[in-house]
Amino acid sequence: MNKSMLRYVIGLVAILAVFSSCDSSFKLTGDYEEKALIYGLLNPNDNPNVGGDGHLFRIQKAFLGEESAFVMAQSPDSSYFKYQDLFVELIEYAGTNESNRWVLDTIMIADKDTGNPDDNEIDFFGPSQRLYKADVNINKDRQYEITLKKRPVGVTNMTVANMGTVTPIADAKISIVDVTSFRFTTPNENGAFVPGGNAQKVTLVNQSGDFIPYNIKFNTADRVGQYEVWMRFHYREVRDNVETVKSIEWLVRSVEAGSESIVQVPVSAENIFSRIGSEVPVEQGVTRKIGKADGAAGDPFPNDGHTQDIDLVVLMAGEELYEYIDINNPNNAGVLQDKPVYTNINNGLGIFSSRTQENFIDKMYLSTESYTELVGGSFTSGRGFVVDPN
Repeated sequence: MNKSMLRYVIGLVAILAVFSSCDSSFKLTGDYEEKALIYGLLNPNDNPNVGGDGHLFRIQKAFLGEESAFVMAQSPDSSYFKYQDLFVELIEYAGTNESNRWVLDTIMIADKDTGNPDDNEIDFFGPSQRLYKADVNINKDRQYEITLKKRPVGVTNMTVANMGTVTPIADAKISIVDVTSFRFTTPNENGAFVPGGNAQKVTLVNQSGDFIPYNIKFNTADRVGQYEVWMRFHYREVRDNVETVKSIEWLVRSVEAGSESIVQVPVSAENIFSRIGSEVPVEQGVTRKIGKADGAAGDPFPNDGHTQDIDLVVLMAGEELYEYIDINNPNNAGVLQDKPVYTNINNGLGIFSSRTQENFIDKMYLSTESYTELVGGSFTSGRGFVVDPN
């Protein structure tokens, strides 16, 4: 899912400050002070005990030199600490007491986007990059601190014991987004998630053929800075007698967290049908069955006569992550306005925060009137939609 909340940080892009001056005597390469860059988001869905791949961190250093930043950014040596000199720990706290401590190991990724050389933006080296990984299970009820320490002269093997008294060169401490209080109320989570529950009907068109909005509601979570609500529509495309399950998804709305206990997100029915019509092309000889088949793998209510047509996903950004996104949003600063730098890294730059998501998946089907609109309505007619639960 291409989620706008995550475009800023999941890529773990580094921050570069670009300075300019009309004074020819101004020296850009003054006294260099090594400064750490830390980018990491803790997500309970990445815990290994729920099938996740662990937690990744991008840890590098700011650079300064005589060459162009465009050139220096292409060199790994400009951005990396020497890995044999860097000691990275993730520390867990229960209240004020330390409850766990893990030493992070390095991992190489080989699929980083190397950027567009013609867009006049600084692109960092790739496609291989070194990250740090924590294969641990985080707990929403605990706090977490990441610390960076450099190997002192005379220390050959860095261990928790001999690095314990070394002062970190950078650190940050956060609490985790807590979804204990989060509940979907529309659609009805209590009706769909309990034993003996049932799929939830989504009505976008009334019996008179008029569009009616669908009002998504949910109880809020704790320690959230921003919500993003995403919608996904499923269909099965039959082409040359071969059936393929497909879906389209889109961002419905971003909502800044406030003091309210319930968030309401009205969704225009016209926008839903328009989005489907714009994403699904008109093609002769292609049939598109609405939804995933009744009884397909993952159907929580098999053989109930309903396909699984619509999913909802709510992404949640921690308070620190929201602040970082908000300040770096180009819409929040004029062209000539100096943009403030947000970081919660002590003695460094970057962002350390948490995120998570809650899903309402495979439990929603469209009403009969909504099916009629999909098959022959003004936004989606001619796209081969048919109603077929099998």
